[in-house]
Amino acid sequence: MTDPDGHSPEDLAGVHADLLALRQRLEGLLEDASGATATVELDQSTQGRLSRMDAMQRQEMAKAERRRAGLRLERVEAVIASYGDPEVDFGCCRDCGEPILLARLKALPDALFCVPCAEERE
Repeated sequence: MTDPDGHSPEDLAGVHADLLALRQRLEGLLEDASGATATVELDQSTQGRLSRMDAMQRQEMAKAERRRAGLRLERVEAVIASYGDPEVDFGCCRDCGEPILLARLKALPDALFCVPCAEERE
């Protein structure tokens, strides 16, 4: 049976399960990235200049990836918290209130906006 918002309870439970799996992947990514963001050794006797530059670039990329994962984890946590909250229409656009297409929620379970509203924000 489909609720008035266009999603069945099973659909929403599946999105919730996807969110839980995504949270676990993001937490794992944040734990794994800790070594990649360690301070780069600048001792010229152990590494050449180009190797140090490459290591510093990899370090900055790892830090940026870690920041993005942290921000996404915060969003995932907020969406998970809204599941079952009667004040929030889980699976609906935060702008227009219309149901977010299930295909979009399957691809991006932490989506807050439907495609038209997301495109408007870009």
